[in-house]
Amino acid sequence: MPNFLVVYGSRYGSTEKYARFIAERLGCAALPAEKTKAADLKACNAVIFGGGVYAGKIAGWKRASRLIRKAGIKRLVLFVCGLADPARQKTRDEAKQLFYRHLPAETAQKTPVFCLRGGMDYAKLNFTHRTMMAMLLSFLRRKKERSEEDEKLLESYGKKIDFYDEQTALPVVSAAENL
Repeated sequence: MPNFLVVYGSRYGSTEKYARFIAERLGCAALPAEKTKAADLKACNAVIFGGGVYAGKIAGWKRASRLIRKAGIKRLVLFVCGLADPARQKTRDEAKQLFYRHLPAETAQKTPVFCLRGGMDYAKLNFTHRTMMAMLLSFLRRKKERSEEDEKLLESYGKKIDFYDEQTALPVVSAAENL
């Protein structure tokens, strides 16, 4: 039976909420990636990692993946949390690629990756993220043909949006239980 630890990278809270929900369901601890130490990983044999996606990077993943490799943990379940629609194959493929950069090929092949939707509160974005969102929205406004997702992002500009749904995290729990 795996002894789990949930590790997460979250800047604005959605990923942390999912991580805590998953940890509660698995009866284990949830730790932020920046506070996770090698000793924490020595006490477990399976890790569930979740990170928010910001500008093509997964929060906390670089540090966590280094600790996971060093601890020799091979049982992993990974999830990203972002605004992109998880039903789109492109979203899922991009998430896998972001994770797999920091995993040995043999581990990546057998590691499930999930995409969950979070939220965004423009009022809480830091300067860098606010600037990046403004640039993205400027690009989207100039696009001749916009997707439904593009339109939704444009409509949400300056507002608070929240797609958090615990039910969407249940497959992550199930994958962990089946390790």
